[in-house]
Amino acid sequence: MSDKSFVRFGGVAGILLGISAWVAVALYYALVPAAQQLPVTDANAYLASLAQNSTGTLLFNGLYALIALWSLIATVAVYYRLRSVGEAWAFFAVLIGAFNAAATIVASLQQLAHLKYLATLYQTAPETAAIALGEPAPLNPFNLMTAGLTSIWFLVTALLILRSEMPKLLGYLGLVAFADLAVGFVASLASIPLVPVIAAGIAGAVGGPIFWLWLGVLLRRDASRVDEQRGMAYSAAA
Repeated sequence: MSDKSFVRFGGVAGILLGISAWVAVALYYALVPAAQQLPVTDANAYLASLAQNSTGTLLFNGLYALIALWSLIATVAVYYRLRSVGEAWAFFAVLIGAFNAAATIVASLQQLAHLKYLATLYQTAPETAAIALGEPAPLNPFNLMTAGLTSIWFLVTALLILRSEMPKLLGYLGLVAFADLAVGFVASLASIPLVPVIAAGIAGAVGGPIFWLWLGVLLRRDASRVDEQRGMAYSAAA
């Protein structure tokens, strides 16, 4: 076990993240009924549909937790790849990214359990279920995890990539992802329901998967440079 092998593993995780994101988008439009798609405009129709067939929505949220797991692994690998460009900023980014990924896993699983609860509750107490549906997400208020902290990670990582020898276009793509997610987070704070959904769709279906697929390939290709950079750091310290 070495830093090099973990960075390669992180590259695989990045590739799987991109693929999983596309699978999630395809699953969302193929299996989630129209009444359950966001933003929710009719609570009763949403809950009635959820009680009748919740499979697609539950699979989507479960897959989102898996995407966050891939992100946790890949984020740490990105730190080892970029720390030679800026140790402090790379460490700050990995703290944000790792916390965000772990929290998103918990939030997604909590949402999964909440949806199953709503589907059961609606059959016996529809009014109570409607009230529970309108409650804010306790582990992801205003999309803090899925948009707010993720946008900060993209910003710092993209700027580090632009300072490195990695493709500049990848860094610019990261900045686009940052802008998209930041707009979605601000719209959530401003209670504009449609904008966060559009922003999440763009990030989840286009910008995010392409960024992670490309970065994952580069992490696998450049894993040997991790040991080289560590050797250079030791030489400089000596």
